[in-house]
Amino acid sequence: MTGFRNRVVTQTGTVNPDYTPATRLVLGDAFAGGAEGRWLITFEGVTKRYPDGTVAVDDLDLEVPDGKTMVLVGPSGCGKTTTLRMINRLVEASEGRILLNGDDIRAQNPAKLRRGIGYVIQQTGLFPHRTIEDNIATVPVLNGWRRAKARARARELLTTVGLDPALAKRYPHQLSGGQQQRVGVARALAADPPVLLMDEPFSAVDPVVRGQLQEQLIALQTELRKTIVLVTHDIEEAIKVGDLVALYHPHGTLAQLATPERLLAAPADDYVAGFVGFDRGIRRLSFFRTDGLSLSAGPVLPETATVAAAVKTGEPWILVVASESDPTPSGWLPSDRLAGLDGAALLKDVAADPFGHTFTVGDDSLRAALDAAVLSPAGLAIGVDADGRVAGLATFDQLRSAVQAAQAAQDALDAQENQDALAAQPGSGPGAAP
Repeated sequence: MTGFRNRVVTQTGTVNPDYTPATRLVLGDAFAGGAEGRWLITFEGVTKRYPDGTVAVDDLDLEVPDGKTMVLVGPSGCGKTTTLRMINRLVEASEGRILLNGDDIRAQNPAKLRRGIGYVIQQTGLFPHRTIEDNIATVPVLNGWRRAKARARARELLTTVGLDPALAKRYPHQLSGGQQQRVGVARALAADPPVLLMDEPFSAVDPVVRGQLQEQLIALQTELRKTIVLVTHDIEEAIKVGDLVALYHPHGTLAQLATPERLLAAPADDYVAGFVGFDRGIRRLSFFRTDGLSLSAGPVLPETATVAAAVKTGEPWILVVASESDPTPSGWLPSDRLAGLDGAALLKDVAADPFGHTFTVGDDSLRAALDAAVLSPAGLAIGVDADGRVAGLATFDQLRSAVQAAQAAQDALDAQENQDALAAQPGSGPGAAP
């Protein structure tokens, strides 16, 4: 099952080695004198209060680590979009400070600040009178690039976001909604900004396209390692794409900040548990790999095996594979279907039931393996290797044991990390006062 990753989240940032000299120059100009080695967004006691007294964000303390995806999620009106827009000063904070690379953003020119930060919005915001390549090239041209160079960069980015460079000369209305959203991402990446802001970027497309765009964002982030702040109202999207999830209360305060796995495993209170959903235990399995899952060898027989050989196993279900040298699954045969058949008949001549789906041992999650077992007519999950050949079968008992072991290991790791964090706090050493 794709789209779910094991994540290691650090709380301090270092300059990405992938940032180009041009990017460093743009942001170095906007943030002259900043702390070397830190591309980190920090909110210090930030409040946004409107003239009518409405408080959209209330005393927010938040740190976004370098090269990670922070997802802001919560109900409508909770302040998540306001938080994002304060980073590039489309909304000005009423109190507190927002730091980027250690510098207060209020000391910077807003236009120059925004040209150094990628921005993707709902409904793309493309200029309808410009071609796709000129839409993507907007910020590089504003930063002084020659138009030919900016357009070449645009065509390069079309490939990066999974679009055909032949679309470069078209106009936005000639593209589908999903294609337009990819162009919006390409435009945000055009000047190679280290920070990318995404305001509900996938909410305007259908579920299938949304899933594809989420998968592409995960792939892009693995390659590009940007510092991303993404706003969504969809907790599933937050868990899928985020390294950290900041869940808001309705009135602009944080309810919990955690990794997706910890948000599912240990909600801070009933509000968080209700927002995350009742099936969080199953969803948590997406973060546990199948490396340690015990597998059974059978019952597995090739298509050239006889009905008599299948009956002799005494098993209620037989997994039929293409051959002994190519054990890719063909289907499941129930033993009662074999009753009364000629024992010399070959299994390939007996109608088999579909096997549902498989899971790749070591790569896929325990959630994928459990799903394979649930959808299997035999109640057994088929584990395959990277080439799709059967590696073994997993029973519900084997899956339960693997789940319990993985949860115990993760809980122990979390406890040790908490203990280490407490020990690292000032005044907590051996000589600390009681």
